[in-house]
Amino acid sequence: MSRLIQNGKMFFKTKTFRIIKIFLISLLSFLLVLFIGLRIYFEQNKANIMTNINQKINDNISGHASIGDVGYKFLIGFPNFTVVLKNVELQDSLYAIHKRSVLKAGEIEVRLNVFGLLHKTVEIDKIVLIDTKIDLFKDKNGVSNSNILKSKPKTNKPKSKADTEINEVDFKNVVFISQNVQRNKLFHFEVASLKSRINYTDDGWNTNLFLDVFAKSMAFSTKKGSFIKDKRVKGKLEVQFSKSKNKIDVLTENLGIGDDDFDIKASFGLEKEHPIMNINIKTHILWLNAAHLLDPHLFKILNHFNITKPLDAQCSIIGDMNAEGDPEIIVDAQIKDNVLVSPDATVTDCNFSARYINNFKNGLGNNDINSAVIVKNFSGKYEGIPISIPDAAINNLEKPIATGDIHTQFDVDRLGKIFGEDVFKFTSGKAKVDFKFNVDIVALRISKPKFTGKVDIKNANMLYKPKNLTFETNILLDFTDEALFIRNIKYQRDKNIAFLDGRIDNFLNLYYDNPENMIAVLNIKSPFMDVKKMMGTLAYKDKNAAVKEPKKAATKADAKKRIALVQKCQVVLNLNLDKMVYSNLTAQNAKIIIVAKNRQFFIKEGAIETCGGKITFASQLIPQGNLFDVKTNVNIAMVNIPQFLTSFKNFGIKSFEPKNLKGNLSAKADLSIKMTPDGDLVEDSARGNLEYNIKNGSLTDFKPIMKIGKFAFPNRNVKNIVFNDLSGQLNINGSLVNVDYFKVSSNVLNFDVGGIYSFKKGTKLGLVIPLRNPEDDLKIKDKKEREAKRYKGIVVRLLVVDGKDGEMKIKFGSLSDDKKTSKT
Repeated sequence: MSRLIQNGKMFFKTKTFRIIKIFLISLLSFLLVLFIGLRIYFEQNKANIMTNINQKINDNISGHASIGDVGYKFLIGFPNFTVVLKNVELQDSLYAIHKRSVLKAGEIEVRLNVFGLLHKTVEIDKIVLIDTKIDLFKDKNGVSNSNILKSKPKTNKPKSKADTEINEVDFKNVVFISQNVQRNKLFHFEVASLKSRINYTDDGWNTNLFLDVFAKSMAFSTKKGSFIKDKRVKGKLEVQFSKSKNKIDVLTENLGIGDDDFDIKASFGLEKEHPIMNINIKTHILWLNAAHLLDPHLFKILNHFNITKPLDAQCSIIGDMNAEGDPEIIVDAQIKDNVLVSPDATVTDCNFSARYINNFKNGLGNNDINSAVIVKNFSGKYEGIPISIPDAAINNLEKPIATGDIHTQFDVDRLGKIFGEDVFKFTSGKAKVDFKFNVDIVALRISKPKFTGKVDIKNANMLYKPKNLTFETNILLDFTDEALFIRNIKYQRDKNIAFLDGRIDNFLNLYYDNPENMIAVLNIKSPFMDVKKMMGTLAYKDKNAAVKEPKKAATKADAKKRIALVQKCQVVLNLNLDKMVYSNLTAQNAKIIIVAKNRQFFIKEGAIETCGGKITFASQLIPQGNLFDVKTNVNIAMVNIPQFLTSFKNFGIKSFEPKNLKGNLSAKADLSIKMTPDGDLVEDSARGNLEYNIKNGSLTDFKPIMKIGKFAFPNRNVKNIVFNDLSGQLNINGSLVNVDYFKVSSNVLNFDVGGIYSFKKGTKLGLVIPLRNPEDDLKIKDKKEREAKRYKGIVVRLLVVDGKDGEMKIKFGSLSDDKKTSKT
């Protein structure tokens, strides 16, 4: 180290060092003299320089230029001479109309060629704009401040470099505004820095432009908002101007806009009337980042969706910069192995190509009505279900309509992930979906869908969880413009077999707008059906079961739609049953029309063949809590009485059995009954009237009559009493039956009956029994004469009242006597 220091001391004593020292001192002295000379020159010629600069500016503009002051910056831009223009303002000739200055600059550095100054000419090498506002403006009447530059007359004299060239331009803290009120356009940029060194050619010039800009507005239509609003733009642009083509070309790679990089190739025509711009942009970007770069109108649409991984996108913008409205915008995107998230669903493994264009049909303008989103070769998985959409499009973004085809095939058990498995669970089966769709989109939600195509489910094994019922079925849903057709549905559980088909007319229009007007007509055919079991299956409701939220919660609007549909739509069931069982009743050829609406059920036409006769009925079932209020009108035609009573468990009567009463019954009933959801009649709930008629009737081993016969008619065969026609009326009120007075005329015994019969307690039937033998009276053909002899002789009056164990007890008395006793 000491040796190095020693060598240094020796160098400072050498002749070489003395020569270098003299040179440097001389150079510094020269420069000092030069700068002092330039300073003296500037001070002596300041007025002349200011006049020359002002004159040069005014010679080239149509308007007025004003400069507040001219200064000089020492050593800045050496060896050039740097003049500072302060408080510069440029106004065009129409300033008095629009009141907008073209330029206001706090400071402009103008670097002048020193040798030009020595020859008393002003040659500008570089301009630096500091704290400047450039404001290009056109009002609603087309008055503009942009035509400030004078057009120079054509001449064969070659232009000097001083006249034509500025080698370098820098911006520092410059605001650039270009506003066209007439065309609703606004471009507003805050330039933190811009550096450009210009290379001149025979056909124009080129430069590398380094910029750092904050975009406040890039609105092609101020009504819709700005692209890249409040985004920073930073990078290098290769710019080239061609005089022959009269346009500027721009090329850049990795230009930073916001948080992403873009490759841009653009050209801007400089024609006065129709300057055409053509911009092509490529990027690899996240969906939401891209959405934030677009105007609010497009952002509102795109923000409802998301694609989670970056995608490749390309945008083309072509248009007349003076034209009103948007330029033509085309955006192409390629999505590969991505995830699509929408308000209603998430689709994984997405692959598709998409295009947005705002000039879908040439000649209709660049606008929302003529805009479209086109999707090609879409594939993905929704809850594991593969989806394929070869072609789809959304046309007219003011009133969007989505059209396209959708296809999928999947295992039916996948449906559990979509709809949940609280009620139904599919364990096997295949589904195939082929649809063409035409859907209105309101507020980015599906409205008024029009589907044509088929949903075909085969060999689906389905578990109905509330009843732990498993059955296999096929389902075919056929959507047409006319109706939704339901075909090929088969239900089988134990002995119950049902085949279902049907249709819902105008389904596609009514589903969303007027569900209360929707009518689903379903035809059910069955070789065998146990009605009570079927009702129990369909009506089962577990109050204690917890209601689970579906995995994908529906919106409130969707929930309301579904509720309205369930509560308001009308279902018509046409049942055609070869054989049916209801409790102990067995019937054939059952044909029943049931209408269900607003949770009420109407049996419009019901007809069954049973017990050797026919029963027709019409009913109404109204839900009341956990029961149904049933109002029914029944017509019974010539049914076998023992079979009929057996079918209905003898209506709970214990005093006699169905085999004791024979004949054919016809009746009309108007009743109200309460029924459980499982189809059981609620005890003591019946109310109403019954008119009956019995043909070819007989009482066999009828205990009440046999008891009387032992004492009153020991010589008559009361075990088998035959009577012909018997008719009367009954009024039913719970367990009590008010029996209107009726007469029984037979070969063995005549008797009259009236009063109250109770299925429980409260029986008070009055019997009037003439003791004369009716055998001879039957030979009398005149009914009036035969009736007159009915009560000749001894007449016994008896009361039938409650006995033990549900049997009847007989005693002497009459209803009139019983009433007198009760009064006393």
